[in-house]
Amino acid sequence: MGDCVLEQLALQLRSLSVFRNLLKLPGMQALLALLEQMERKDAAMVESYGKLLFEVRREEKDLHDYLDCHLRYDDTAFGRAVASCRVEADYLALARYDLEILSRAAQLDFAALKRAMAAKLPPDWLAQVMAMPELRRGAALELEPILQSYRQNGVGLFARGRAFHWEKGTLTMVRNPDPIDYCDMIGYTWQREEVVKNTRCLHEGKPCNNVLLHGDSGTGKSATIKSLINMPEFYNLRIIELAKNSLDEITAVTRLVSGHTQKFILYIDDLSFEQQDAGFSALKSALEGGLELRPDNVAIYVTSNRRHMIREDFAERMGSDIHRDETIQERASLSERFGLRIAYLSLNKQEFLDMVDKLAAHRGLKLDPEMVAREANKWEIQHGGRTPRTATQFVDYLYTLV
Repeated sequence: MGDCVLEQLALQLRSLSVFRNLLKLPGMQALLALLEQMERKDAAMVESYGKLLFEVRREEKDLHDYLDCHLRYDDTAFGRAVASCRVEADYLALARYDLEILSRAAQLDFAALKRAMAAKLPPDWLAQVMAMPELRRGAALELEPILQSYRQNGVGLFARGRAFHWEKGTLTMVRNPDPIDYCDMIGYTWQREEVVKNTRCLHEGKPCNNVLLHGDSGTGKSATIKSLINMPEFYNLRIIELAKNSLDEITAVTRLVSGHTQKFILYIDDLSFEQQDAGFSALKSALEGGLELRPDNVAIYVTSNRRHMIREDFAERMGSDIHRDETIQERASLSERFGLRIAYLSLNKQEFLDMVDKLAAHRGLKLDPEMVAREANKWEIQHGGRTPRTATQFVDYLYTLV
């Protein structure tokens, strides 16, 4: 590998325009340092070589995959332009030029690179340099698969995953989302269908409602929402779970996602307020009434055990407030800002037994029906009522009887 080739590669990498963001990557900074140190015959090239291997291998197997991953998933102006179908021909030409340069880096022969390094160092360094590990030589980078990734998945963090968590100004990707399969869910059919229909409107860019699922604990409210990102038809859907202590940042989240091509559900689980809770006004404004318009690609889905999401007691209803009715109406007004309000109520006795039978059959358990019914009735009395959660826990218990 000639000095001229390496010097030219360093110069070309410095000239990147569309994909210039890659030069900020630690791996690319190590590569540039290595190339420039080789030109100066600086012994620090050995350290830069080690840094290059470390940075690449902690993410990918070789330099090609390292670059390809960041080309697909880093949030760039070019990626957004392609995702929104607003990219011009000259912009594409610049991208192709950059990709040719990056391909030369991806196709570096590391065995030849080590020999070139050894030739610039004292002879007694030869054995040590040649013993250093190598990165696999990669193939040329292709633009069309990268463009296709932008069109299908968008760019940035939202292209890498489908479930996220926001708390106190920090957005993190959920590495292992709950794999709830909508088709495996039993009961509450019409409730779940209403949620799916509303989500379909969001996904297709049609007008949709914010959603409040309220009712008894363990009835499947949260599972209904979490199952949506596992449905193939909602391939462009992302869910961001907001911590309750971050409700005052809900506007910041909507601003963050407003420029993306994906559709977003801002999900707040098990929400309830005390009377003077600071998040109450923030959520109320975000739902309706605030000066800033909510983006078309965002809907807010909330679950709560309370129909109005706020704790009430008789003392307040009979209290000294002169305008008591107005105060009560104000508290109820939050739930009224959800266009879709769906109740998940506990099952009756027969519905509970039917759900147990279906869950047991789905898992292939074959037990005496009378014994199952008898034990199920005991179980629901001892474990908090007739809900899908209780039914699932009981069916798990049945394995101890097999």
